[in-house]
Amino acid sequence: MPFMPWFGGESMLTEKKFDIEKIRKDFPVLSHQMNGHPLVYLDNAATTQKPLAVIDRLSRFYREEYATVHRGVYTISQRATWEVDQVREKCRNFLNAKKSAEIIFVRGATEAINLVAHGYGRKFIGKGDEILVSAIEHHANLVPWQVLCAEKEAVLRVIPVNDQGELCLDEYRKMLNPRVKIAAFTHMSNALGTINPIKLMTRLAHDAGA
Repeated sequence: MPFMPWFGGESMLTEKKFDIEKIRKDFPVLSHQMNGHPLVYLDNAATTQKPLAVIDRLSRFYREEYATVHRGVYTISQRATWEVDQVREKCRNFLNAKKSAEIIFVRGATEAINLVAHGYGRKFIGKGDEILVSAIEHHANLVPWQVLCAEKEAVLRVIPVNDQGELCLDEYRKMLNPRVKIAAFTHMSNALGTINPIKLMTRLAHDAGA
């Protein structure tokens, strides 16, 4: 079993077992051979392959149901609107959000973080405020905060890591103060595979007023 970091009471292991071969069959691309071997795709942190169910459903939508959403009164537009609203409600239920209006569709995490940084950040972050990120963030969760801090004269502070690539939680606790408005950190490092204790870190940030 590969090494998986474990932090203070949050087990990263699961008892659930998956039928890997059955899962592979859901992804057409994995049926190909590469360099004489079955394709093993490990770049999901950058671009995730789509299962056949998603490919087929999107294809049907584009072939038979595609129309403007929330703007048309004609039948196919109303049908497309209903389909999109159903997906939004399923996402709300899956994420346990209070309202479906809280679900905003974006093209990826990069766009989502920029939306928060340039929407919420420009309105609520001011001179001298602090934003915390970790030293193991993807650039998508670093550059938007650098730009915002430069624009608003805020301070970007970096949570350090130890020699094992784990966040220094004691240092993180010390960094939390009333000036911290946003703490942005990854659940799992795309480069190191480190799994951060985000429940604990989020609670500490909220307790400090972030």
